[in-house]
Amino acid sequence: MKLTYSHLDLAAIIVFLLCWFGYGWFAARRSTGRASLLTVMNPLRERWFEQTLTRENRIVDSALLSNLINSATFFSSTTVLALGGLVALFGSVEKSAEIFENLPFAQRSSQQLLEAKVVVLILLFVYALVKFTWSVRQFNFVTILIGSIAPREQVDDADREHARRAAGILKLAGENFSQGMRAYYFAVAVLMWFVQPLFFVAATLIVTFMLYRMEFHSRTLDVLSGTES
Repeated sequence: MKLTYSHLDLAAIIVFLLCWFGYGWFAARRSTGRASLLTVMNPLRERWFEQTLTRENRIVDSALLSNLINSATFFSSTTVLALGGLVALFGSVEKSAEIFENLPFAQRSSQQLLEAKVVVLILLFVYALVKFTWSVRQFNFVTILIGSIAPREQVDDADREHARRAAGILKLAGENFSQGMRAYYFAVAVLMWFVQPLFFVAATLIVTFMLYRMEFHSRTLDVLSGTES
């Protein structure tokens, strides 16, 4: 079946792909040269597990990890629900088209193009699901590493190495969780595509700028890095 689309639709999806892949590449490289939310948090994660070695019992660590796991699990479950709704929408695109066309400033789209838009959303949420579920597994790996550390009086070099590895896995879990959240933000931009491509382009650029501001120029980053004026 031939996909019917306008040149504006093609330009919009190209802008989206450039922002999606480009921001990921930019954020990774930018973080190596200046402070970001992830890089500022990494020393705190290391400090956390240095303190873990000094605690007589590690109930506090278990509670903190439980909160992190619950957050990732919540978003994993929410993503599954979103995917279920999108699959249902995919099966009734023709009926949904009438709703989209009645929206203000909406541009008429073919059924094939609407299905393509739903597929893009499905792919984004599948990506988010993979990232969230993988972060859940990584948080669980951290709990195992903590459980392998000896009591405070018996801590040796092997236990210190386990704590270092736990901090490293926690960093990776945080990165995967952040990437899953990034997919949610970009999914909001894709929703604008159902109205018209120009809104999609505008929403994509706004989301990208917001992600950049939150990651590299937010007040939260200033507080965490101790540079708040």
